[in-house]
Amino acid sequence: MHENFIGLKEEKRDIIINAALMEFATKGYDLASTNEMVKAAGISKGALFHYFASKKELFLFLCDYVFGVVSREFYEQIGHCGGDLLTRYRRAAMLKGAVYQRYPPIFEFIKRLTVEKSPEIAAELKGQLEKMMGYGYECLLGNLDISLFRQDVPADKIRDLIIWALENYGNRSLELIGDQKVEDIDVEALNADFDKYLDVLRKCFYKQ
Repeated sequence: MHENFIGLKEEKRDIIINAALMEFATKGYDLASTNEMVKAAGISKGALFHYFASKKELFLFLCDYVFGVVSREFYEQIGHCGGDLLTRYRRAAMLKGAVYQRYPPIFEFIKRLTVEKSPEIAAELKGQLEKMMGYGYECLLGNLDISLFRQDVPADKIRDLIIWALENYGNRSLELIGDQKVEDIDVEALNADFDKYLDVLRKCFYKQ
């Protein structure tokens, strides 16, 4: 599918993708305008609909595109640091900051996906988000080295407590970031704060 679009020169393809990502990210699915997308990309509306039959088809293509980039640049890199759960979370935070800076439109788009309510794409979006989260957990939690944990507490309880703590930390961070643009986020300050919590968790749940 979309062979005509995939066959475009990379520079032109990226311009169209970024224009569409930002329009959806800024306004949400229902209010996103293909007129604004083509204006930002410098192409005709006929050209856009030559590549994609509808706004919905374009949106779902972008979901697949984003999943591919996040998988390649983020999820698949987490497992390279071994089986230490906290080290994986640390690496995930570093990778996330780097990918945020490299692909700002993608993460603005992802932020919008988590609050998107349009009924027109609800079923497909639910599937996309479940796929993305499922693969992410597989990369983050697969083949853990539980021998690093304290022996006087069940390993599965330690794992779950760490996950719950860090997921809640992530939710709090998103609330603090709010509507800031990606380029305005102080990634270094966020990482330094995150490291302090990782140190506490390591002292509480790991062998000393």
